[in-house]
Amino acid sequence: MRKLIKKFVVTIIFTCSLTLFFAELKAEKCIAEFESGELFRSGKVNVLSLHGNYHQMGRQYGFLLKEELQDLYQSAIVEYFQETKSVSSELMIEMAMSFYELYPQRFKEIFLGMAETSGLTLEEHMMLNSLERYGSLSGCSGIIAWDDYAGVNPLIIGRNYDWFDKYTEFAQTLTVTVFNPDSGISNAIVTFAGIIYLTTGMNEDGIFMELNNGLPSGGTLSYHNRIPAIVSLFSFLNDYSSIEQIDAAFNTTRNNFAFIINVADKKQGRSYEWAPFEHRRRNGDNDGLLVATNHFADPSWGIILQDTAGFKTESRRENLLLLGEKNKGKIDTEVMKIIMDTPLEEGGATWPDSGSIRTVYQIITIPELLQIWVKVPGYQNWTKVDLDKYFTE
Repeated sequence: MRKLIKKFVVTIIFTCSLTLFFAELKAEKCIAEFESGELFRSGKVNVLSLHGNYHQMGRQYGFLLKEELQDLYQSAIVEYFQETKSVSSELMIEMAMSFYELYPQRFKEIFLGMAETSGLTLEEHMMLNSLERYGSLSGCSGIIAWDDYAGVNPLIIGRNYDWFDKYTEFAQTLTVTVFNPDSGISNAIVTFAGIIYLTTGMNEDGIFMELNNGLPSGGTLSYHNRIPAIVSLFSFLNDYSSIEQIDAAFNTTRNNFAFIINVADKKQGRSYEWAPFEHRRRNGDNDGLLVATNHFADPSWGIILQDTAGFKTESRRENLLLLGEKNKGKIDTEVMKIIMDTPLEEGGATWPDSGSIRTVYQIITIPELLQIWVKVPGYQNWTKVDLDKYFTE
């Protein structure tokens, strides 16, 4: 009888363990399928898993996210920019199509495919794709911890995406889009619905990149006859599998505007302070800790910057450095959540939930695990997306 009871208990424990295991695997719920693409949700965050050539992946994107695309086009492009902000549709189309013309053909195919299935025209898609280009740049923050600062934990990245207040509404369409191309490296970007370029992303080889505005140091110098950095970075993610290749790409590519690009693989972090005329690479503030906000921090620039330069870039940087030191040796996912959730007024880098500048969404990434956590303040708390389940070998 005792053996029978013991066997029964073991069976229950084993069954519960399997249930929990498969529940974890299915944390993102499949909502819809079309052709070779699938739409999942992690909490309220869209996760698109796309397969095929770029045109086919565009068709899948357009069909699976057609409601979000149409709703965001109406609320953002028509109601906000055209009606509330009085931006003419002619100017928006001109800006959008000139941006589209600078895309490589393979990425143009994504939009052509989307326009076949979404219910929006190509021009409407391109206006939506220019959503962030109609407003002024704001400030973002990034922190990377590894070695002495992560302790026994793998390298981890925290990233705040800061923009102006209206964009908090647009962030309710936040989408993790996983591209599995027939030719190229599987990769994922995190953007508003319909945005096809890189501000935050990682590929199947664990190469992570995120973009911060560099205007306080790099100024407003801008070139319209160069491929936009956000498109070049998307190409990097599709084409390069090592941090050395990414470094060579930065050494080769001229930028159109001043940005700061934080890069990491499974072992190390780097920051590229990327002006249109040159760039400098920082390997970290301390051994195993790198923090970047919106000004060039490499001393070789010879720049002395005060917080009056904009976006509280100095304060946010110093706060993250202090939080990194405070948590040295123990920065894992839970600690990073605390760091990223610490408000600016309490010694962190996260903007208040009121005011003209907001933290629109937040990302935590572990390249070794191909894992990201996403948060949209006021809409979706931290939710995990295991990218390795969506990358096609």
